[in-house]
Amino acid sequence: MIKKGLDERQDKVVDRIGARSFNVMFYVTAAVIVAELIVMGTFEAVIGEMVILLAGGLTCVAGCVRNGIWAKGGGDMSVGHSLLLSVVCSGAFSIFYAIALERKTGGSADVAKAAVFFFLGISLVAFIVLLLLGRIAHKRREEQEKKYLD
Repeated sequence: MIKKGLDERQDKVVDRIGARSFNVMFYVTAAVIVAELIVMGTFEAVIGEMVILLAGGLTCVAGCVRNGIWAKGGGDMSVGHSLLLSVVCSGAFSIFYAIALERKTGGSADVAKAAVFFFLGISLVAFIVLLLLGRIAHKRREEQEKKYLD
């Protein structure tokens, strides 16, 4: 007898393959955006890649939050971890911002001051967004646990 469809184990394997594939596409697209920005220096050159990256990232984040999943371990991300993640990511983007600003202005602008303000602003926004998404995911997880306990 030939079975139709996948069994539970095969479903999990397919899900893992899909998750790995998404991660590869996400990081490769991010690397391509950075490389094109360094080489070409214009956002117009990478608008398509940015739309794809944002669509995939936002879909992934929305799906996780909606299902009460925020940290990979299944629990909550600590305030310290949220702060560290926002500072590290903001630092990386601030470096690229400073390079782009230097190339665009030819050194006529105070790049260091602009990069520091950019870093502080993006760090603050990222930290607040991480905390809010973590709280929303926590509430959703509690709602789901309560629903399944009843």
